[in-house]
Amino acid sequence: MAIVCHCEVIREAAIVDAIVDGASSLADVQIACGAAMQCGGCVPAVQELLLRHAPSAPIDPARSMSA
Repeated sequence: MAIVCHCEVIREAAIVDAIVDGASSLADVQIACGAAMQCGGCVPAVQELLLRHAPSAPIDPARSMSA
């Protein structure tokens, strides 16, 4: 898996794990795994992961059709 937060060397999997475990905002992810705490360059990527992996995330119709 790719490193999302280069300042803290936090991989995508760690961020997704934090989201699955209940992190539902940027602040929650920051507390849970330390991503997006320094320069802020990864904030857009973390927010995208929140949109894709949050339990209340809308279902992507393209994904559900290919499953």
